[in-house]
Amino acid sequence: MLNINRAATALALAVTALAPMTSVAQQPQHLSVFIDQTINLHPAVRAAEKNLSKAKASASAAGQYPYNPELSAGYEEAAEKTKEFGLSQTIDVWGRRSSAEALGFAEIEIARAEYDLVRTDLLEALLRSLGANRKQTALLRLAEKRLDLSVRFLNLTGKFAAAGDIGRADVLTAEVGRSNAVLQVAAAKAAVADAQTALIALAGEQRTVWPKPVEIVGSAFDALSPDVEKTPEMVMTRATLNASKAGIDVAGKLWLPDPTVGVRVGKDGDSSLFGVSLSVPLPVWNRGSAEKIAASEDAASKEFLVAETRRRLNARLATAEVNLRSASEAVTHWRSIAQPTVARQEALLNRLSEAREIGALEYLQQLDRLLETEALGIELEQSLWSAWIDRLRAGANLLAWVEELK
Repeated sequence: MLNINRAATALALAVTALAPMTSVAQQPQHLSVFIDQTINLHPAVRAAEKNLSKAKASASAAGQYPYNPELSAGYEEAAEKTKEFGLSQTIDVWGRRSSAEALGFAEIEIARAEYDLVRTDLLEALLRSLGANRKQTALLRLAEKRLDLSVRFLNLTGKFAAAGDIGRADVLTAEVGRSNAVLQVAAAKAAVADAQTALIALAGEQRTVWPKPVEIVGSAFDALSPDVEKTPEMVMTRATLNASKAGIDVAGKLWLPDPTVGVRVGKDGDSSLFGVSLSVPLPVWNRGSAEKIAASEDAASKEFLVAETRRRLNARLATAEVNLRSASEAVTHWRSIAQPTVARQEALLNRLSEAREIGALEYLQQLDRLLETEALGIELEQSLWSAWIDRLRAGANLLAWVEELK
């Protein structure tokens, strides 16, 4: 039995050591530090980095001379013995090397745009997940507040019932309210766990404390200078267009004939042998016109995609600016007017319940309305955070804003 227990303990330790996710108690971490740590170590970013390195290596290969020299040797035995050695080289007279190198550089820009797009998408997902976690955590606190108030009210009604001041029906109503609050706390905890699942997947670790989104109410929205042309989507589309244009030049030179020059030396019996050769392919059956037309049509389609992307991104920016201002105004109203009013109404409701000036059913109904209003305020805060992220992404300000957090 002792050996079995030791083996089980060793196995448990091994499983813990090999677990892909770590769970440790952390101190609150600054948002910018958490973002840098998560983004730089994320597998998707590392994969995009390798893809960029691959594109650079491919461009370097494309910049090399397209033809290697050829060495030949021959021997013939007849009336005289003939021995010869030859060296030939195909000459790149049409500039295939420069065209291939230009295409390679264009593909580097595509890979770099993909890298920036991956980082931006990941950053956006991380910020949205942090906002969702804050929202669900706030809703959990609200559910726990409901439970505390329900338990307090149930204890109060129990005292009143024991004194004969109220009937059994009010106590039962208070018990139902307490049970409902318990269920809402359980549902809120499940929602928090769901929200943190996305964070765990992005960060690659479990945390007891997650960074909180920064305060953005009062931020100078007009100070953000939007530029749709700098968005990762627009850069990516233009880079694809440039690569297509470079492909036209490559396709146009695909079947152009490059001459091959050769030199032969040797012996033909007792005589020295020397010869020079020149060969040129004849583009008779295939002149490459179809390939060039196909490449031109591909570039033309990319031109339309650039225009379509620009139109779509401008619409996204306009919508994001309207939504941000609307959400900011709503949150300002909530914090300055609605939230203090709800707090005063909650205090009044508690006093009325203690003075037995309100029944159990009416108390629970008014409490529900007040807590629903608080939940709406939490939703407004999250809407503002989402609208802020949308505006930063639409105006190509997301990465710059994160840098300013440092």
